[in-house]
Amino acid sequence: MRSAQVEQAAYISGEEKSRYSDLLVRKSTAGFYVGTTYNGDHGPEPGSRDSDYFPTREQAETALQAIVSGKMKPRLEP
Repeated sequence: MRSAQVEQAAYISGEEKSRYSDLLVRKSTAGFYVGTTYNGDHGPEPGSRDSDYFPTREQAETALQAIVSGKMKPRLEP
């Protein structure tokens, strides 16, 4: 599933939007979250963060499934 945050961002061109991955579980120093990877000219890097942070991967996986199924609204603001 594509990121609604990325798709709705008027400041990101259509070509740039195609460089973002589908939603997946990512990890940062703040915890696990649902987001995307941006595949730029210098390799992959964090893209969007479409959920809050979670202490475990399992909680983030549950949130990803809830977003995909429409049971949970993703973050729409960067």
